[in-house]
Amino acid sequence: MKYHIYSLSFKKYSLILACPFFFLAWLIWSMETWFEPLNGDLTRLGYLLEEDFGWNMQQPFVPIERMKSFSIEEADVLVIGDSFSAGLVWQSQLVSEGLKPATWHWNPLMLCEDIGVAVRQAGFRGRYMVIESIERSFQKNMSYRCNKTINIRKNAYAGLAPETDRIRIPSTKNPLGGDWMFKALYNKIKLSRLNTSQDFIEFGPVRVVPIDGCKLFTNKMCEYGLFYFNDFNKKTYSAIANVLAVNRNLHKVGIQAIWLIVPDKSTVYLGYGKYNRNPYVNIWQKLAQHKELTVPNLDEKFIRESRQVKDFYVPNDTHLSTNGYIFLGNEVVNYINNIKKIDSGLSFSKDFSTTEMRQDIPN
Repeated sequence: MKYHIYSLSFKKYSLILACPFFFLAWLIWSMETWFEPLNGDLTRLGYLLEEDFGWNMQQPFVPIERMKSFSIEEADVLVIGDSFSAGLVWQSQLVSEGLKPATWHWNPLMLCEDIGVAVRQAGFRGRYMVIESIERSFQKNMSYRCNKTINIRKNAYAGLAPETDRIRIPSTKNPLGGDWMFKALYNKIKLSRLNTSQDFIEFGPVRVVPIDGCKLFTNKMCEYGLFYFNDFNKKTYSAIANVLAVNRNLHKVGIQAIWLIVPDKSTVYLGYGKYNRNPYVNIWQKLAQHKELTVPNLDEKFIRESRQVKDFYVPNDTHLSTNGYIFLGNEVVNYINNIKKIDSGLSFSKDFSTTEMRQDIPN
């Protein structure tokens, strides 16, 4: 036996060693032609198939020319936001109304005591500032203590037109990789054994929850909802003092703040505080107790709209669909228009009280 092995030529011996690797590479390539390209953060992080959780309903078209972040000097609306504002999709509704939004990255250090003076010195001459944050991060973002001078960096977001249909052709530039696909197949088998009487099952940072989802989503496995684990790790909200301080600071320089708290996906589809590890406080109700604050009650409106529009949040991601973003943009437009009506009937100055304004703005 040893004689036959040593008698093999180097070429044949190399082929014997290489064949298993070629077979594995061919298997992975074949699997990639069957798998759809990853489209959502939750399917990517949870190693779950787009075939099962990808959205299927066509979304509206948003012209790229409406997805614009203007310079701070020419803007009449300043948006400070997180990933929900990064694509500039909801801001397209502001542009459609003739407004000029400038959208900046959310940076907690930006919301310090002298934020109003800082944005004026940076060149902002507008009237409105939209401060947008996802619910799960708002407590952390507003719990800082900052005595530093603010250095405004004009680092605006750049948007891309959202897809109207989900991409289904595998990409040769960004292949999934064998590790992801084999884990996805394993999770597919694991999910098939999930008892719908269970509260949830976790796949890494993704929580799969049995829900009556076929009335809410268009994905194939619509009886399950995908949620980000941080939705359930929110600290109890207690940062109202900082919100009021920032609001007063902006008011001193004639800027009306609109506090845009986007509900977590879990809040919209599972309910307030469902499965949350810490005692839950409804942020919108807490802020609404202070009449000087302008706070759209997105919690109630999103819950209601999500029951009317399928894929209001996309099933495979933590973010809104294009329909959801358009709804959000229209809400902001409505608030700004109502503020304008109030302003036009009053002599506006730096000392204008926002208490009366808040009472006349619809929730």
